Amino acid sequence: MKIICKWCSVSKSCHIVSQEITDHHGHYGIDSVMMAKIKIHKHFKGKNYCKGSDRTIVVPLDDVVKYNEKNKD
Repeated sequence: MKIICKWCSVSKSCHIVSQEITDHHGHYGIDSVMMAKIKIHKHFKGKNYCKGSDRTIVVPLDDVVKYNEKNKD
């Protein structure tokens, strides 16, 4: 899976490290949302490593599933 690094705007490979359920306060009360922790691999921005390298970000798992279906081969 690829994700766009928000620090350097380059598409980089990444993988899901873990999944967890969190509570989200929406318009209709409290919802349980499955969140995925995604690890961004090391990459360069110019001559040095990007400050987004080796970071872990948390996104809703629904977004990851939609992305994977859209970019299926």
